[in-house]
Amino acid sequence: MRTATVLLSLALVAACGEENSAPVQPEVLTDQSGAVFGWECDDDDVCRLSLLEDSPPLPVDECGPKLEPAYSYSWGDMIELSAVCADSEGWVSFPRLGRFVVCESDSECPTIGDDVFECNAGFCKNAAHAESFDQLPNRWAMEQICLGDIPRYEPYEASPELAAAIDEACPGGPNDPCLDLPASCPDPRG
Repeated sequence: MRTATVLLSLALVAACGEENSAPVQPEVLTDQSGAVFGWECDDDDVCRLSLLEDSPPLPVDECGPKLEPAYSYSWGDMIELSAVCADSEGWVSFPRLGRFVVCESDSECPTIGDDVFECNAGFCKNAAHAESFDQLPNRWAMEQICLGDIPRYEPYEASPELAAAIDEACPGGPNDPCLDLPASCPDPRG
């Protein structure tokens, strides 16, 4: 009887502790190009990117005199870290300046709001969309995956061979899923 009471008490403590605990966030995020960024979260679990010694430079030339260069992130199925040009109304980025977050374990993937990300096939993916982990992404995401290992600010354009392979693998519109994996591209399925 005493053992049952102790086990029940431990189960209740564990259950209560999980409900109120904040997610464990990584301190660093790495993107496909190998660039690293600090990941800083406040007490309300609102997070932002910070520059580290090995982070790429800010997009000063792209922003011009009226916009402030920065880094930001967006998320859906995966997390994209982007060099951005910002003002008080928001920010704009360019496809060649964004890269997906990569990982080797779940501990390297953050939680953003209510979205928990887990490591799958080397990318941080939204756990709420686990049913699509074994599917190929749309053309836009496939282009990002195929070119993502190129460091920012270097020429970011598919070779004629890669462009043809993407055209063949992704014959629909930009939001239609690709049908095949283009040769030489990392496989995002897991």
